[in-house]
This record gives sequence, C-alpha cells and structure tokens, in this order.
Amino acid sequence: MKSLLTRHERRKLRTRRKLLDAARQEIARRGYEATGVLDITEAADVSKGTFYLHFRDKEDLTRTLILEGFEALRARLTEALGGGLRPAESIEEALRVVFRHAAENRDLFRIMLGRQASAELQMTALEYFSSAVEEIIRGQIAPEALPVPPDLLARFVTGAGVQVGLWWIEDDHGLSPEAIAATLHRLLARGVLPDPSSASPA
Repeated sequence: MKSLLTRHERRKLRTRRKLLDAARQEIARRGYEATGVLDITEAADVSKGTFYLHFRDKEDLTRTLILEGFEALRARLTEALGGGLRPAESIEEALRVVFRHAAENRDLFRIMLGRQASAELQMTALEYFSSAVEEIIRGQIAPEALPVPPDLLARFVTGAGVQVGLWWIEDDHGLSPEAIAATLHRLLARGVLPDPSSASPA
C-alpha cells in the first residue's frame, strides 16, 4: 500500500526520530542537566536550526520522549490485562509488565525518574504513572473492596513502585523483573509493618 505521506513529511518524521533517539542516548550518557541542544543535534547529525523546527527546547523534546515511553507501556498493559484475570492477578501481572518494560528501557526510566532527571520531568512522570495506576485500579477492583479512595491508593502504589523501581533500575541486585514485581506485590498486599498483636513486649 502506497504511503499517504509526502516525501517531505517522511523526511521530517525521520529527522524528528533521529533527534529523539539522539536525545535518549545523550541524556542517558551525560545526564539531563549536562546535555545541551548542541550535544543532541551533533549526535543526530542535524543543525540547531532544524532542532527548533521540531521542538521548542530540550525539555519539550525530553517530555515527548517520556510520553512515547509511557504510551508504549500503556499499550502493553492494555494487552496484558485484557484476558479476564482476577483483581489480585491483574495487579501482579501489571507489575510484571511494568518491570519488564523498565528492564528493556532502563535508560529511558533513568531519564524520567533517576537522580539526574529534572524536578519538572519527574513530576510529569509521576503524574502519568499515578493516572495509569488509578485507571488499572478502577478497572480491576470494585470500589467497595478498596480500603481508601482509588486516587489515594494510586498515589500510594505509585510512590512505592517508583522508589522500588529506581532502587532496582540502578542496580538490579540479581533480581529479575518477575522477582522484583512479586516482591513489590507482596509488600503492597501484606504490608511492611509487623502485626502489633504479635509483637514482643518491650
């Protein structure tokens, strides 16, 4: 089937893709703050003028890169959770999908959430994660079965998941995506504090 795009449009898309790929490579290597537009354009072998035809600035490009990664993850989650799983199975399967995606895209997750990410980009990533988690919770668990409102639970799960994920992304500690997903699921399902009734007296 013949492409509906003109040659000029195809060339623009290729250039945009080159810039996104170069940014991902350079930011992962140098860190967000240390990477300039010139570093990105040199890696992509395009001019700075061309860069500004596609993106307002480095942050605009990086946000686009992050949202691309999220959309790819959302597509994987939608596919994985469409098989009629029980609620508990759905949550654990969602965690497995997230950690597998993170393992395959460690550089992108470091850009989004790592120590060198900007505060604004981290907030963008956290808000997106939280909305995706809330969507899963609302779609998989009846409201009356929840101990707290869905949006609050989503933020709690996101906070825990991001911190565990960063610990794992920086050094997997010998844990597979499936193992870290099971660990986080166990922590979320059973809690982390001992039962006060079983604690030894002081």
